[in-house]
Amino acid sequence: MATTKEFREIHSIYQTLLEGGLKHSFPLPQVVEEMLDPKKSANESQPVPRAAEEWLELLDMAVTPHMMRSYFNERGAQDSSLRVLIRFIVSKKSHSQDDRDKVDWLATHLFKLREEQKRRPTSWPKTDVIEILEGFDFPMLSRYAEDLLMEMPALLDEVKFFEHFSQITDSRILQRARDLKNQFGDEFFQPDVLAAVVNYNLFFGNKFHSLMQDTLRQVHEFAQTGENRPPTTAQIMDSDYRLTADALRQLSEIGRKEVVVGATSPAGNLAGQGVPPEQQLRQLGVDVEQEVLYLRNRTEELTMRLRSNLNMTSVPNSFAPLMLSEWEAAAFRTLFPESEQSFRADFARGLCRAITLIYRIYEEIPHYLEKKGSEYLWKRHYDSLVYLLYEGRNQKEILGQLAGLSEKRGLPEKSRQLQSTVQKLDTALAKVAELF
Repeated sequence: MATTKEFREIHSIYQTLLEGGLKHSFPLPQVVEEMLDPKKSANESQPVPRAAEEWLELLDMAVTPHMMRSYFNERGAQDSSLRVLIRFIVSKKSHSQDDRDKVDWLATHLFKLREEQKRRPTSWPKTDVIEILEGFDFPMLSRYAEDLLMEMPALLDEVKFFEHFSQITDSRILQRARDLKNQFGDEFFQPDVLAAVVNYNLFFGNKFHSLMQDTLRQVHEFAQTGENRPPTTAQIMDSDYRLTADALRQLSEIGRKEVVVGATSPAGNLAGQGVPPEQQLRQLGVDVEQEVLYLRNRTEELTMRLRSNLNMTSVPNSFAPLMLSEWEAAAFRTLFPESEQSFRADFARGLCRAITLIYRIYEEIPHYLEKKGSEYLWKRHYDSLVYLLYEGRNQKEILGQLAGLSEKRGLPEKSRQLQSTVQKLDTALAKVAELF
């Protein structure tokens, strides 16, 4: 049972959370007003009435785990506040999935803060967990729960050997660990189980942070390479990235024709290095297949819109209007089938791909900026921008080669058009690079 002091602290947190969401205050029961009034309830150590606890439980139902995480991440957390909330939620007579998620995060966050303060890793936390839950009477663990606990070391061993961020997503370790925790039911709050969960969370969190920082560092290094030229083979190898499969396919198609006979490109230099480019992106957690699908769908969408409206000269979006030159719009309206092998087909395909890349960049930047402050929601849009940065720089090289061929063929106007589109693509890529 919560004391008056604990009640006031919990109520203050929940009231702040809910009023922030509602954008207005809400009426309080008389018993609650009396508990919050220091003049009417001077003894802070006395237990609160059951009616007051039931009011807290009602507020607790309205507070989601995400709301609670955001609150403490934004405002900071005191050790005492986390302890009080853990004790309150564990003390509830019946528990929901949200209760387990809240205690999971609160307990882990508490020990993470202690690690940061002491500047040393947390040892096995069972003693501290027992101290936090002092006064609770837990039954012996069931045999089923004991068997589930035996699976935790296997998860830890798996995480220990992760070397790339993609292994976290490919292994489905997040969902598997969550499923395992859910199977404990109410025994989740038992000190043996909660200690094992906290231990796993801390270890996994450190590994996740390490791999994520490595990924962000590599993306930053690549984003800072020269904007007017694609990265060299050495630069790409240093940053552990490769160009995407679709870009390689385009270069190889052009290479079979007279466009790039004898020419060398960054993608061509990488072709024999032994690691497929899509694998390099997957190691960063990028869903290459999904990104390729996004581009294909946007190309089809732009083609349909431009063919249905012959007067259309710009494409609206939430970031900035995408202005189209006459030759760029015409490229979509006369897009040639993949089977056609000709300069005019390469010209149209190259322009369409460049414009589609810009369109996708302008589509993803607002989503990324909006989700940037969230815990995980930003990652999908971040991955898309990484993919688009690589595709875009490779497409600049392709268009540059086509512009050179146009000059050789005595088509200076075609060359000028290609170079103009390259400048437009370069501007969009610079906006992406600024984010990293």
